Amino acid sequence: MSDTSGKPGSKGVIEKPPNKLARIVPKEGGKLLSELMHDVDTAVKKLEGAYQQHLEADMNELSTLFNALKEDKTEENSQKLFRLSHNMKGQAGTFGFPLITEVGQSLCHYLTKCEGAKKLKTELVELHVNALRVIYREQITGGGDTVSQQVVAALRETVGNELDRLSKT
Repeated sequence: MSDTSGKPGSKGVIEKPPNKLARIVPKEGGKLLSELMHDVDTAVKKLEGAYQQHLEADMNELSTLFNALKEDKTEENSQKLFRLSHNMKGQAGTFGFPLITEVGQSLCHYLTKCEGAKKLKTELVELHVNALRVIYREQITGGGDTVSQQVVAALRETVGNELDRLSKT
C-alpha cells in the first residue's frame, strides 16, 4: 500500500501486480493430478539409470575429496567435500536412497558447524564417508534395516557431541 498524500491518516492506494500466471495456466482443463503424478513417476524412472552412473561418479569423487582433506585440512577442501555431499543428499532421496540423504545431512551439518577446517576430525568425516560407501555398495534403498538406522543415529549423535565439545573450548 502506498500513501499518495504523505499525510497521517490519509487513505493509500492499493496496487495490484499483474497476474502473469493466469496467462500461462488455464482456469479449466489440463491434466488431473493423478495424470501429472504418473508423468512425474515416469520421468523419474527414466532418470534412475543415469542416476546410478552419476552416483558412482559421486562416490569416486567423494573418495578423492576426502583423501585431499585428510592430506590438507583447508577450507577449500572442506568446502569441496561439503558441496559434493550436499548435492548427493539432495538427489539421493528422489532415487530411493534416503539413507544417503540422512548421512549426507549429518556430514553437511558437521562441515558447516565446525569452526574451521583445521578443527575437523577427519576420523568423524571418514565415518560418514564409509557409511555412504556401504549404502552405495550394498544398494541399500528405502529406510534400510535396524543396523542402518542405528548407524545414522550414531553419526548424528557423534556430530552433536563433537560440536558441543567444540563450542565449550
